[in-house]
Amino acid sequence: MHVRVVRPEVLPPEDLDGYLAGGWFRIGQAMMTCRVVLFDGQLRPSVWTRLPLHDLALSRNSRKLLARNLARYRVEVGSITVDDEREALYQRYRSNARGDRSPTLDDFLYGDSDRDVFDTRELTLRDPGGRLVAFSWFDLGRDSLQSLLGVYEPSLARDSLGLTTLLVEARWAADQGLLYHYPGYVLPGDPSMDYKLRLGDQMEFLDPFGKDWRTIRALPSARLPTARMEEQLEVAKRSLSAIGVRSILRRYPWFEAPAWQPDLSACVDQPMLLECFPERAGGTFLAVTCDLDHDRFGLVRCLRARAVTRGRTDVETPIELWLVAERIGTYQSTEELAREVTRRGHDRLPLKVAGLK
Repeated sequence: MHVRVVRPEVLPPEDLDGYLAGGWFRIGQAMMTCRVVLFDGQLRPSVWTRLPLHDLALSRNSRKLLARNLARYRVEVGSITVDDEREALYQRYRSNARGDRSPTLDDFLYGDSDRDVFDTRELTLRDPGGRLVAFSWFDLGRDSLQSLLGVYEPSLARDSLGLTTLLVEARWAADQGLLYHYPGYVLPGDPSMDYKLRLGDQMEFLDPFGKDWRTIRALPSARLPTARMEEQLEVAKRSLSAIGVRSILRRYPWFEAPAWQPDLSACVDQPMLLECFPERAGGTFLAVTCDLDHDRFGLVRCLRARAVTRGRTDVETPIELWLVAERIGTYQSTEELAREVTRRGHDRLPLKVAGLK
């Protein structure tokens, strides 16, 4: 699976440190990790980042930004507060920000849960008149700080207040003796998250396959999940074409659904796959998937199902879910895969779909 979700009943500070070091992040009252993200309709690799705080040395530009904004705005760090003032600022920010965001601050913090297992703090920036112009929320582990949310007044976007709160968080964490600041992921190919990289040259990223933290300077040469999936599926496509089997690369936007909703465990959990025999109209199809961890292919038979999704605005939208009706097998070689695709090309759909009630 490219997305995993756990919902801890309790979360000691050292356990949060472990999750963060493994590339996990908080969503509501859950911890999740992912290799790819559907962001504004585009599939992007998610690259987890962190800033080591030992001998923290911010860049010259970051120091100038901090000095300028700390002279303009008053900073306070304390317990989180959810009130009308913060909600109003969040709604103004949300109306201008990209991506799918929680409809309210309460929804952001708790989702559908009624418990709180995190030690969450708040950083606020206020102008000389006392007006709230920015705030950020972060969780504390034993040795780590997890940055959750940065909200700022859209009319003051030129002041880079979102980056300012990140920089103040990092400096505050270093002063507390913490070891790492985790700002979340960046999305190579989309610059909207690149502000996190401005925390400094000490930034590191988690190699999605080696599972080790590397200097951010090595990111341009890293092999990322989306590119690897496309490469491997293209290899499979060529092998199928060589024996006269047509296939098309399909992107599937609902690949996260099984991780978040257990009742959808039968759904496809792959963001892209090869649909075999696309010229054959019908409700079922053979599909080739790739397992990046074990460098092998999978063959499944899928069932198309109509469904309705309700977004954060409660507007219902019709969608097409793909259900795994049969897991046929896994294959190391494309030749073996191609032979099985040919053999299974005319099989009928099994009567039952595993995992469906």
